[in-house]
Amino acid sequence: MKTLLCSLIALAVLSTLAVVPTMSRAQEKITLEVWTFVNTHARWYREMGEKFTKENPNIEIKVTEIAYQEMHDRLLVALQSGGVGAPDIADIEQGRFGDFLRGGDPGLVDLKPRLEQGGYLSKLVAAREALYSYQGKIYGIEHALTPVVYYYRADLWDKAGVDPNKLETWDEFVEAAKKVASKDSAVMPVFSDLHPILLRQRGADYFNEKGEVTIDSDVSVNTMDWILKQIDAGVFAQAAQDNYNAPDWAAYKEGKFSGTIGADWYAGFLKDNVPELSGKWKAAPLPAWEKGGSRTSVNGGTGSCIVAASKHIEEAWKFQQFTMLSVEGNVRRFELTTLFPPLVPAMSDERLHAKDKYFSDQDLGALFSSIADKTPTQYQSPFRAKLNSLLTAAFQDIIDRKKTPKQTFTEIAESIRAEMKAG
Repeated sequence: MKTLLCSLIALAVLSTLAVVPTMSRAQEKITLEVWTFVNTHARWYREMGEKFTKENPNIEIKVTEIAYQEMHDRLLVALQSGGVGAPDIADIEQGRFGDFLRGGDPGLVDLKPRLEQGGYLSKLVAAREALYSYQGKIYGIEHALTPVVYYYRADLWDKAGVDPNKLETWDEFVEAAKKVASKDSAVMPVFSDLHPILLRQRGADYFNEKGEVTIDSDVSVNTMDWILKQIDAGVFAQAAQDNYNAPDWAAYKEGKFSGTIGADWYAGFLKDNVPELSGKWKAAPLPAWEKGGSRTSVNGGTGSCIVAASKHIEEAWKFQQFTMLSVEGNVRRFELTTLFPPLVPAMSDERLHAKDKYFSDQDLGALFSSIADKTPTQYQSPFRAKLNSLLTAAFQDIIDRKKTPKQTFTEIAESIRAEMKAG
């Protein structure tokens, strides 16, 4: 009897010891680190993270906001080092995404099998996913559709008796804008992104579907020549810096620009940086290059990516499903940031059509919806970031007429082609 009792006690102890590690693992707290370079993204991630952790109490979401250049550089070095010091999830801006493809393996999880299995590919706008696709793999999920519109100071345009919504073509726009512009105020700031925005509206870009360099095409040169012509006419003027920085916000406050071209996310930038102009802005579709042509373009874009070296890939994917791939996540992001969803099921949600006080009670969602199916495709290239850096360095020389657009674009194209050939 005593022997039997001892055996039972020993068995109970062993059973308890066997259960303890299992319980410990189940209760283990997992921290998912998310890096982003955009303040509005960080706010959305944090809010969604709080909701996610209520449903998943064993997971903690840590969101770190890092300046654009620093974040991408740090992430690139970390991934090239096998993922040491990298987060679990990272936002990568489309203009820098090519840098991560230069070494072959970008160090990111191929999301295509998961997107296919979950039935998400048919729900995502393919034109936006193309930016994060390479050699048959998909490495990121786009945050926004990025439809481009013309944001304008309604008070200044109304004073001149002109309604941008009624201007169907750029020729009509330029002629009407002369009534609004003055020696102290232009209707459009010229910044480095203006040229590719207008070029995409015309169905072209810096790279084509085959990955070939096309910045030196006739339509590209013609588009930049047209921009310079508008500066000479006093309709456009060079941005104080590059349309995303403090000097430019000051220019808006001072009335130096009565409008600007920008994607959906730029509405959030205006709200954050010139809140005192609330109720004075409205938005209109872009004028077309010819009657019946496209009334929009695309600009920017950011992909949410999972780092391949992460120890918590499944948890990271679960968070992406909760945020990037849900109607609730996409709608809440629009409410916080004005990023129009690239997720088709979210586009018709009535919450996207609330009146926006900042934009004179306009329904921005309705405007974005009306042009959503006309947004052009951008094609990614491992050399996109390099081309952009060369163009940024040469942009001022074009504005100052030290070099012609044709000369500059030809030099850049030949440089990139030589680099491509060298491998």
